[in-house]
Amino acid sequence: MLKQADFVNRLISTLDDAEIAERYQAGDPLVVQQIQGYAAYFELLAQEIEVSTIEPFIKTRDRSILADATNKGILPVATPCQHTLEVINNAANSITLSQGRVIEDSQGGRPWRLMASVTVAPGQTGDVLVEQSELREVTYSVPLSEPFHRTPVLLSEGLFLAGLNVRDTESTPNTYRHAPRWMNAAPLEYAVTITTDSLRRVIVEFGDDARAGRTVQTAQNFVFQLIECYGAVDTPRLKDAALVDVLTIDEQRVRVRFKQGGLVRAGADPLSVAQLRLLASYPALYDENAVFLGNFDYLARQKFMTRTDYLAVWNETVQERAYGVDISDINRLHLATVAKNPAEQATIQTDIQQLISRADSLYDGRVKVRAVVERPYQLIVTGRLAAVHDIDTVAAQIRGLLTGKYGKGTIAASRWMPDGINSQEISTLLRTSISAFQDRISDFVVSSENLALNPVKPHEWLYLTNGSISVVLTRTADTGGSLWTL
Repeated sequence: MLKQADFVNRLISTLDDAEIAERYQAGDPLVVQQIQGYAAYFELLAQEIEVSTIEPFIKTRDRSILADATNKGILPVATPCQHTLEVINNAANSITLSQGRVIEDSQGGRPWRLMASVTVAPGQTGDVLVEQSELREVTYSVPLSEPFHRTPVLLSEGLFLAGLNVRDTESTPNTYRHAPRWMNAAPLEYAVTITTDSLRRVIVEFGDDARAGRTVQTAQNFVFQLIECYGAVDTPRLKDAALVDVLTIDEQRVRVRFKQGGLVRAGADPLSVAQLRLLASYPALYDENAVFLGNFDYLARQKFMTRTDYLAVWNETVQERAYGVDISDINRLHLATVAKNPAEQATIQTDIQQLISRADSLYDGRVKVRAVVERPYQLIVTGRLAAVHDIDTVAAQIRGLLTGKYGKGTIAASRWMPDGINSQEISTLLRTSISAFQDRISDFVVSSENLALNPVKPHEWLYLTNGSISVVLTRTADTGGSLWTL
């Protein structure tokens, strides 16, 4: 929102009378007070407009979505890619590459770190796991002692945050654990919380001795250990690589390359605004701790939405309503997901189970996995078009628009929709995006299948396809008053 100073600067820039501009520069009260009065009025008006445009339920503006993500503590964290690397030893002696050694791929010059040590005999080939990430340490000195001291963390240009560790510089360093929103953080505990702002900058917040965490002292030093990555990587193009530093003569004869089909974990960028828009519809009480009625769908989606095409987590209440009563479902959660990379399917299921058990130990080993069943959603669009529009072209536009928004693999279709796709949203989308429906003659009606006869269950992946969308278009009876039609 624009402030009074912004309006003052804008008003001054529009002064085209040289005498009035000079009087303002000289501080003439008649001119200065008048301009400041106008600016104050415009600021109050801007505040009224801001309040009147608040989006309490469905957030659509980027500013509202980013503000909601900030309030909920959703961090702009990326997932580094992991791949299997082949180390070919053409030297006469065995070579050992230690954990942490860095290689660069030949496609984008991205750095990759070895996640384990590997020893390869002469003429042999060894496999080792590598991760596309960089490890960097930043020293921070506290300028002022205050409760809940905050400091931003500056990331490298073009890189995303993948991990952050904080420790002090005592003779025996103390590691500060991350306590989201200061949950379960006791006074004097070595803990910090990590937040973000509307510009998606990462901020480290220290605690208060009397409430949670520890109060930092003036000139106290800390070390921020940052793990940064490039996020999503075009893995099919990964071929050859090279050691960044060659330490011995034998290492000059070592060749490294990415193993064919060796992808372990696909990289992912931080949550986009479109993905945050979906998370903005969840109530704020669902966080990274034990939540009301075991609703961990928000938590799992926040962490794994970028790596899955479909994700649903439901509790025993929903389970009984959808599938019937079973004694084995007591105190159990249920999971259904489809990974973007099929090779990661089992890994992501395990990771989600571990994430839920960390949030609530009651569900440790009590998360059942159910296979996902694809279910195309039957939708009928019936409309009348003016004679100027081509029916086949409009029908193709409708199918392309709806499958692009609610098709397989889209964000809108990545969650369980027990009531189907909202017909009001579809109508608004067609009205604003299809130009044929924007005249005063054409009209349309959207109808869908009766879900009361066949309810959508949580493990059913609902989406639109070209075959599930029926478009019935006819010519309107109004042809401008003439007796003939085009």
